[in-house]
Amino acid sequence: MSTLSAAKTILEADATLLATATGGIWDFDETKRLGLSRTTTPTAFDSDLIIQPCVLLKLRSSTPDFILADDENQYVSAQEMLEAWFYESDGYANIETMRDRVYVLLHTVQLTGTFQVLWAGNFRPGIRDDDLDANVERSGYQVFLPKSA
Repeated sequence: MSTLSAAKTILEADATLLATATGGIWDFDETKRLGLSRTTTPTAFDSDLIIQPCVLLKLRSSTPDFILADDENQYVSAQEMLEAWFYESDGYANIETMRDRVYVLLHTVQLTGTFQVLWAGNFRPGIRDDDLDANVERSGYQVFLPKSA
């Protein structure tokens, strides 16, 4: 199971988060590079085509950190940055609620195939996505994991 799918599984299993994220929990594997749109993720929008509060998970590539290394067995530890993007059509109340709940669910958790996940900060407060006509915020989570050749 990938880091992305493991994180999504945890988020989708939480009734508290889903009560706020009425537009769903999405990941990059589903949306591809186009991201959220009325075409790729139609259930994230209401009948008037307004985006509902939702979460999009993305994962940056792995970077070796060399905290653990074993040359003989071709093993080195690595880090990935998991990004949680929060969307809401108007205001930030739902974004804050979703962001805080994702923190509770992911910070200091060990996902399948990882050592630990640690919150790395919230970024871009107050940004507007003009294409989606939505407010957006992003949280980052540093994921520590083993890598072998």
